[in-house]
Amino acid sequence: MTDSRSRSASTMRRDQRYQPHTTDSYRSPARVQGGTGCRECGAVYENGRWTWSANAEHTSQLVCPACRRILEHAPAGELWLESGAYLVAHHDEVVSLLRHESANEEKRHALERLMNIEEEAEGIRVTTTGPHTLRRLSEALVRAHHGHLSIEYRDGEGVLRARWSRQ
Repeated sequence: MTDSRSRSASTMRRDQRYQPHTTDSYRSPARVQGGTGCRECGAVYENGRWTWSANAEHTSQLVCPACRRILEHAPAGELWLESGAYLVAHHDEVVSLLRHESANEEKRHALERLMNIEEEAEGIRVTTTGPHTLRRLSEALVRAHHGHLSIEYRDGEGVLRARWSRQ
């Protein structure tokens, strides 16, 4: 008989392990061959992740998950900025902040990108290729412009949604 203190946490039964909220069809279950480059953006798959490495030899070409999302108009994150007097008065500052933060995130993580900033009558709709960019943009917006932020991730849905407003 084994002592229960000597068992590691990795011996947990598989049916008791936590499962992810959703399966992301844009993330490949099998690893991509190292040195593979994206024919759309130039990102390179090395050591288990997509990077902006310029020194890699491209053995094959494919479309990375972020470019697939952009081509298919399938965002992983959606930030809604509700129109109001504050947003109208500070529109350029807010959009500039969003672009700057997304550029910083894209430099560090090749698959986390800003897809689109759409101006609508009810506000501004911002879409991203990854949930981490959405969180980063939302948090930067609250730090700089305060206001109210709500973030929700519905089970079974592959999109992280956030809503920001300030009166």
